[in-house]
Amino acid sequence: MSEAERIIASLYLPMRKQQLLLPNVSVAEVVGYQKPIKPDESPDYFLGYVKWRGVDIPVISFEVANGQTAIRKAKNARIAVINTIGKHHAIFPFFAIVTQGIPRLIKINNELIKTVDAGKGKAETAVVRVDGEDAVIPDIEYLESLAYQQL
Repeated sequence: MSEAERIIASLYLPMRKQQLLLPNVSVAEVVGYQKPIKPDESPDYFLGYVKWRGVDIPVISFEVANGQTAIRKAKNARIAVINTIGKHHAIFPFFAIVTQGIPRLIKINNELIKTVDAGKGKAETAVVRVDGEDAVIPDIEYLESLAYQQL
């Protein structure tokens, strides 16, 4: 495999106390923050729906889904629209999470990423260190399942 084939274009998504790390292809788009419309009697992790490209997209709070307390939105918050990967992809292709800032592009290869021994939250697949920076790889299927329950 050539060096170019081993590099994964990825995004750091800033959260409250950490940053998420996702492959660039898993993020459909990052848009400006708009307040989600939340139905009555929905779980705390479910922030509501936003309109994206004419479709209502469910928005999940990563922090609350991960067992942390709810937070106030930062001034430069964004909404990251995530491509689904689970069994309901055909009828449920997207969900969104709120970031606390502007995502940052990073290119990763095997030499730059190391797994960190740290406690994982229920919405985390792994905690990693990339070129000296810690990040969380979110459990997209878990977050997707939470969003799907709100349809």
